[in-house]
Amino acid sequence: MVLYGVIASMGEEIWDKVWTKNLITSDYSLKYLDFMMDIEKNLPAGSKILEAGCGTGQTLSGFSRTHDTAGLDISSAALDLAASNCKYPVLGSIFNIPFRDNTFDLVYNSGVIEHFKDPENIAAIKEMARITKPNGRVIIIVPNTLCLWYMAGKFVAVLMKNFEFGYEEDYSLKRLSYAITAAGMSIEKSFGLQVLPPLATNDREVLSLGWRKKIGRVESYFPKKEYYAYTVGIIAQKKG
Repeated sequence: MVLYGVIASMGEEIWDKVWTKNLITSDYSLKYLDFMMDIEKNLPAGSKILEAGCGTGQTLSGFSRTHDTAGLDISSAALDLAASNCKYPVLGSIFNIPFRDNTFDLVYNSGVIEHFKDPENIAAIKEMARITKPNGRVIIIVPNTLCLWYMAGKFVAVLMKNFEFGYEEDYSLKRLSYAITAAGMSIEKSFGLQVLPPLATNDREVLSLGWRKKIGRVESYFPKKEYYAYTVGIIAQKKG
């Protein structure tokens, strides 16, 4: 069941189209899932967790075994998929999240904040912080300005009128850090995900999942990934 029918400010039709395709687990999705499962290992059992812009809710499935999970999205098509991965699929806007202040121990997303211009991006982060408990954590991951293969790939996709994700900005670590501190949180750690050019996106793959997992293991040998990987991310703490 989907709760809270809140009208969203972004174009739901863009994301409904994305989430109704026959989806493939991309190389980035594998890295994102592994990263979030490392986060899960350090959470007390029964923690309250929200993915604010959950898409399919794939990462939430790992949290749902021992935690109280919710997934928020503006796309009903996404929530149809996420319903099997979290306890509470919620239809709503990241600018007006339908939960009380100080509700969650962890609020996170990937591939969301970059779709908003200044100052809407900061407003969205502030709303994520609002529903996070004092001393709780917010994790935000966005495309990296310094990733050459991401920038080249997006340039070609836009040029060919084949870019399917609507309005999107890229971020440097400095820009993301500014947005998070402007939203009133302190920065705990920065990181990067997906160093190698992809062998699979969400709609096509060059190699099978098994081979891509094996090749992806070499990423652990790359230092300072937040400066050149596909995405840059920050773990932030809400001030008590």
